[in-house]
Amino acid sequence: MKLLLAILLGGFFGYALYKVQATNPKKLLAMLRLEDLHLAKVILFAIGFASVLLSIAHAIGIFDITHLSVKTLNLGVIIGGIIFGLGFGYAGTCPGTCVGAFGTNNFKKGLSAIIGGLIGALAFTLSYGYLDNLGLISGFDLGKLTLFNISPEYPSLFNIGYMGLFITGLLFMLVAYMLPKSILKK
Repeated sequence: MKLLLAILLGGFFGYALYKVQATNPKKLLAMLRLEDLHLAKVILFAIGFASVLLSIAHAIGIFDITHLSVKTLNLGVIIGGIIFGLGFGYAGTCPGTCVGAFGTNNFKKGLSAIIGGLIGALAFTLSYGYLDNLGLISGFDLGKLTLFNISPEYPSLFNIGYMGLFITGLLFMLVAYMLPKSILKK
């Protein structure tokens, strides 16, 4: 049943990416160049909406957010984020959108991004020990830090719990609503 649910939710997510044109590398690059902020508005609104729904679901007791995984923040994550961002800007696709693009008329771009991601993951796996010995993985280790104290297991920056998640979600949706269609013209 879990596998079927994962396939259905993945298919729905892929279809949503396709409908908002997030599988189109030209649209993604236009967003990154600040020429067409439609996708940025969709992304900000979706993150905000999900945050509000999670905080409400937790408040009424139907979802325990403490079961969500929190990743460690360290130098390896920061360097990986920079590499990811450069690749995203160069290719006009990221892991979620390249899999979605694989099923559209952007098949070649999606496939090349998937293969590139797998090669990058293999290279990282093979070099992990060496990079860790250099201090590039665990350097600047902040641990499993969260923005709001949603679990006693993790330290947080602000002590306002799920209300912080709710307020942040509302702010993201407000920014999405107020964001202009573009900042820079083509």
